[in-house]
Amino acid sequence: MKRYVRESRLGDQHMAMLRFIAGYQAAHGGISPSYIECALAIGAHSKSHASRVLDRLEWAGRIRRIPNRARAIEVLAPVAVPSIENVPLYAVPQGTWGRGFSGERL
Repeated sequence: MKRYVRESRLGDQHMAMLRFIAGYQAAHGGISPSYIECALAIGAHSKSHASRVLDRLEWAGRIRRIPNRARAIEVLAPVAVPSIENVPLYAVPQGTWGRGFSGERL
């Protein structure tokens, strides 16, 4: 049974993550971002935080993940992705991530 939740019930981080994943997939031919890229996209300081956001999106019925497979995220709910001339926009902010990790070294 699918659970669809109104966008207003998901937080800003959840919607930002959903838009990032959809934009990343559109820009990379359907390949999903890694947990590190997801964490950087929402300004999280750890992969576990990104995992919790993805857990909530999955619970809400917005995405589906295949267990034990890297980059296996399927977006189930339509989401608007900003674009310029049909090229999707997505951004991974640069800077430090977590303890001792840096976006430039990924």
